[in-house]
Amino acid sequence: MRPASKLLTALCLALGSSAALANDPGVTDTEIVVGGFVPFTGPAGLLGYAGTLGSRIAAAEINDRGGVNGRKINLIVEDDEYVPAKSVQAMQKLIDVHDIFAMTSVSGGSHGLAVMPMIEEHNIPTINPLVTTDAHFEPARASFFGIGMSYQQGVIDLVRFVDATEDGLTWGSIVQDDESGIPREEGLDTVLAELGKEAVLKQRFKRGQADFAAEVLRAREAGVDAIVLGGLPAQNAAILKEAKKIGYAPKFGAVWMDHIPQVIDLYGPEGDGVYVYDFVPSMTDERLKPFLELANKYLPAEDVPKLNRYSIIAYTGMKVHAAAMEACGKELTRACEIENLKKIRDFDAGFMAPLSFGEDVRLTDLKGSVLRVDHAAGAFVAVE
Repeated sequence: MRPASKLLTALCLALGSSAALANDPGVTDTEIVVGGFVPFTGPAGLLGYAGTLGSRIAAAEINDRGGVNGRKINLIVEDDEYVPAKSVQAMQKLIDVHDIFAMTSVSGGSHGLAVMPMIEEHNIPTINPLVTTDAHFEPARASFFGIGMSYQQGVIDLVRFVDATEDGLTWGSIVQDDESGIPREEGLDTVLAELGKEAVLKQRFKRGQADFAAEVLRAREAGVDAIVLGGLPAQNAAILKEAKKIGYAPKFGAVWMDHIPQVIDLYGPEGDGVYVYDFVPSMTDERLKPFLELANKYLPAEDVPKLNRYSIIAYTGMKVHAAAMEACGKELTRACEIENLKKIRDFDAGFMAPLSFGEDVRLTDLKGSVLRVDHAAGAFVAVE
């Protein structure tokens, strides 16, 4: 063999030992790089960090069992501080610096839309456990999947239940003026039309607002005795406290963003009795004991108390990723994983309802249940 040929052969062998045959980014013979960005600090930090913990538990469990067809998952998550501009920076870093193969988390609705062109350009398989914003999934995007249900449907199911508990409720809403709050208002309109009612008062507020004295006073003056909350947990807590301050006691209803243990303390006594709709069981539910055992095995002790419902969904999302990758065998490509994600049917990770995707289905359709805040017990108690 001529020297040049020997050199070419040596180079090919060296490259072959470190890169997958399919040569997609983030895949070598020994690892698969999976990335994400979430807030670790600020009002949304409780959600983002907990989601990352769930992904870490699943990745550790998968790696402990030999990885995905012998490749270990290398999980890298950036902190975007819940700022869309920083989400774009984080996404660019995940692509250019960390050379990711797939995505396991996107922090918010507007944040996801800000980076969507990059996800679509690179055809990055993405499963988001944090947000169910309509614009992420309708129409179906080739590589973007979500676990959960729409905010509209969550509010519809919640209001149906609460309205049936007492005759003659007069409904209103106080929601954030964005892609997570407005759909809750829309859900309220839909279910009230079904019930032959109309909202007496619908109010929207800007992101970052902290004083809700005017909104709460207007709701009382309008005679609203049942309110759909549509902000971050800290803002919803501020609304509850303002209502208590003026002796106003309507029924309050929220959806899954408020179903985290820390919110019970955030709400304080003013939150006792608030209805919360979710498709994930309470962390005190017996069904989650095996998950907590995994958490104690794979997480530092100081992180276990930081788990919440987002940990369960993120754990499930990582397991779905692994299942779709596994089905590709050694020839792992982004296109192959995406095709396998579309074939997922009744996938059961053990801790929430089985989930399915489809050719044009990117957001799972999960059935939830109604919980109620029991402040004295420090728990969310099932009422349905």
